[in-house]
Amino acid sequence: MPTAPAKRADDPTTLCCPGCGTRIPISEALVQQLVAERVAAERPALEARARSAAAGELETELRDARAALAEKDERIRVQRETELALRRGQRELEEKARELELDVARRVDAERAKIREDAQRRAEEEHRLRDAEKELRLQEALRVNDELRRKLEQGSQQTQGEAVELALEELLAAAFPLDSIEPVAKGVRGADVLQRVRTRSGVGCGSILWESKQTKHWSPGWIEKLKDDQRDAKAELAILVSAALPKDLQGFGARDGVWICEPRLALALASALRGSLCDLANARRALAGRDEVRDALFAYVTGPEFRRRVEAIARSFADMHSDLDEEKRAAARRWARREKQLARVLESTGAMYGELEGLLGPSLPPVPALAEGGAPDADAGPYEIAAAAP
Repeated sequence: MPTAPAKRADDPTTLCCPGCGTRIPISEALVQQLVAERVAAERPALEARARSAAAGELETELRDARAALAEKDERIRVQRETELALRRGQRELEEKARELELDVARRVDAERAKIREDAQRRAEEEHRLRDAEKELRLQEALRVNDELRRKLEQGSQQTQGEAVELALEELLAAAFPLDSIEPVAKGVRGADVLQRVRTRSGVGCGSILWESKQTKHWSPGWIEKLKDDQRDAKAELAILVSAALPKDLQGFGARDGVWICEPRLALALASALRGSLCDLANARRALAGRDEVRDALFAYVTGPEFRRRVEAIARSFADMHSDLDEEKRAAARRWARREKQLARVLESTGAMYGELEGLLGPSLPPVPALAEGGAPDADAGPYEIAAAAP
């Protein structure tokens, strides 16, 4: 017979005899009963150990939860304090920004006001300087006018002639700086002024002989005398400037190869003749060696085309002279109106100062410009006002 396998010491299906140590098989029901009794005997200890382990774990979790809650509360507190500090700082920054914006606005307004005041002051100063310059120019023009009138009215007929000759020299020298203006010496037979026409490069184009007369009656003998002087001076053209003209001549014209004009048209006629001399000099250089140059010059100068050209220049010059006279009269009227306005302002200011002086008495500081006799009369002229000014 086969031998039954030996039972293990830890086999739950056997029991060990306490006397002999023999393993005794037991049934499954008994095993379950024994296991149940063993479990029942060990349950309180297991439950106690489980409760203890659970209590420990719960206590650990509670401590962790309390620590996490405390940490969270601390973070919340720090965040709140940080947020409060940030909000406080933001409010302070906003307040400073508003104050800065207000300060900048105030400064900008102040700078704008200062700029406006400076601009107004500069404009007033420029206006005052322009008025002063106009006044000086007006005074200078009046002085020159008075001086010329005195020169024309003074002395003998010879002195008057010398003054007119000097004025003609100055007029030609100022109008034609490239030309040579040569006065004829006193005591030497000849005309008054010899104008040598030159180009910008200094090339000579011819000469113009000038004779000026300041008399009330025309004399036909002047033309022959000027033609003789022209031949002696070897001048291409001759111009007679006279206040008295032939009865059949108005403004200017040519008589026997001599040009005659009024003093106011002298510069216009000189410009036209000078341009013709320059053109003909160029033609002469282009036609050098030909005998017809002089004939062409004479034909051109005495022809209708040249006369129309000179008439157009003379009319333009006369219109410009008329416009200048009108501007002078308008300036005189404007100055008179400003003088009246200035007198009214000074009168009103003086009256206001007198009323304040009556109210305040000696405590009012004196104003020398408003003292008695300090304000100019309303009917005073520009020179009287300038003389009365401090």
